[in-house]
Amino acid sequence: MATPDTALALPVDPREYGRRAQGAFERYRRLNLPEYRGRVMSGRNCPEPVGMNWCYWYDETQNVPPEHPRITAARHRLLSILDSLGRRNPGDDWISGQRVRYLIEDNRPGDALAVAKACTSFGWWCAALEGIALHEAGRYAESEKAFERVLADMSPREQCAWRDLTPYLDEDTRRQYIRTACGTKERRDFEDRVWWFSRTRYGMPGNDSRTEHFSRLTYVEFLRNAASAQTSLFDESEREMTVRFGWSRRFAANGSIPAPEDGEFDPNRTDATGRFDPAMRVNVIGMEATPSHRLIPPSNVLTSPASSDSTEWAVQLPPVVARYHPKYASRLLMLEHQQGLFRRGDTALVVVAYDVSKVRGIGDAALEAALVVTPGATPHSTATVIKNAQRRGIITVKAPWGPLLMSAELAADSASTLVRARYGIRPPFALGARVSLSDLLFYAPYGDFPTTVEQALPHAHPTQKLRSSQKLGVFWEAYNTNPQGERMKITLVVAPEEEESPGRLSRALRLGRGTSPVTISVEDMSARGSRTSPRAVEVDISTLKPGNYLVQLEIDVAGQYVVRADRRIVITGP
Repeated sequence: MATPDTALALPVDPREYGRRAQGAFERYRRLNLPEYRGRVMSGRNCPEPVGMNWCYWYDETQNVPPEHPRITAARHRLLSILDSLGRRNPGDDWISGQRVRYLIEDNRPGDALAVAKACTSFGWWCAALEGIALHEAGRYAESEKAFERVLADMSPREQCAWRDLTPYLDEDTRRQYIRTACGTKERRDFEDRVWWFSRTRYGMPGNDSRTEHFSRLTYVEFLRNAASAQTSLFDESEREMTVRFGWSRRFAANGSIPAPEDGEFDPNRTDATGRFDPAMRVNVIGMEATPSHRLIPPSNVLTSPASSDSTEWAVQLPPVVARYHPKYASRLLMLEHQQGLFRRGDTALVVVAYDVSKVRGIGDAALEAALVVTPGATPHSTATVIKNAQRRGIITVKAPWGPLLMSAELAADSASTLVRARYGIRPPFALGARVSLSDLLFYAPYGDFPTTVEQALPHAHPTQKLRSSQKLGVFWEAYNTNPQGERMKITLVVAPEEEESPGRLSRALRLGRGTSPVTISVEDMSARGSRTSPRAVEVDISTLKPGNYLVQLEIDVAGQYVVRADRRIVITGP
């Protein structure tokens, strides 16, 4: 049986009393942890050693039993003690920090925010507590403002430490980053660009990737002078682990657990120095929330986001230097869609047709749709956000004409699901040509030929997968045609795409022997009185077998080489 320390019943230093109660709770937790039944990586088998004595590995399949009610009850008792101490000592940063720590662990960010607002500690500490509580509550824009107050109250040296990105960066990005000096505009611009593009969801207010970073640094301060479920001695290795991968949200014991001497949590529990403590024999495994995605995109994406493709935005693309689990994206899925780029003078009209009606897990959850585009590598964007969006619909946005990074997002917050498409888009290649082309937009024929993209959009296919029994409508615009009218030879071909060849349709045609492509060729006149010639055709694809195809448009105008636009399509069968 444990014997209460009688000294604790006397008027002692409140922080010291809190430390003993907090240490006793973590000891009690170790002795009541569920058993870990997943694979354990260590030693030579460790895929990601951190420091001298930590091993990190990522496993979404981990199946850990829920926390034992005894631990939950013990945490509530600890919080009751800390709350009592905190109300009498609102300026004690250790007590306020531990209150926020365990309220977050108890999934009570609202109560943690109340503690932060009642905090009277000197300096930036109270704002940091507010920032982490707001972040955990999903109020990211407000959290950013709180952490900006933190930085404003810090010394230049502290700011450098808190802004430092090196723990998160791959080798190529790190080399670029360390060429800049802390405190300079060059470094600040670099950091702003990295955080802007690192966001999981561009259409949401606030930068949750950045507030996650600052929240981790705040949590590190919780651990510096306090025991944890895994260790009682905080070191730089634990700091690196926490900063790169976030703090553990669940714990389990690897191996047998000694039986506790007492069936209830005793906040007065203490051990004499050197006394054997069975709780310290417990090997504890900490687990972050899953799925946990790559926090910072790779170097080539950050350098030229408008040239990136969707695979480069894959959230598990190695090497994964640091991870983050956004609460609103417990399920991050690929968006089936069709995208198009149309010119309006110096402006681009970006259109996206989508359909998430068959996405499992969304149910009746309210949807928010966003289409965000940004030119170049500058953290500046234009966006369209639609509240209460339909399951199937169209979303458009305008941006400067030229290469763009596009992020199309359908978010169901109540279902913690984000359906996303993100990649670079650019106009069809036409360097040096007078006449250029828009993207091809596939639509379902409706009895008339659209003469504007606005007429075609309500009928646009929400995917580039079609059945061969469907007729394929193709809409496009030709730019800078002669307003007096000029002859144009239009050729549209649908031909098999050779899987091994990432090149253009002409290569696929040469390799696609034995399969007859669908071809339409007409002589046409450009639009009179306008420099834009919108056109549409309908194609019978019923003779095509299931597979991957390229739809290629060629426009031959006198006085220039042939210009082309092409788009992939998947035929799924009748």
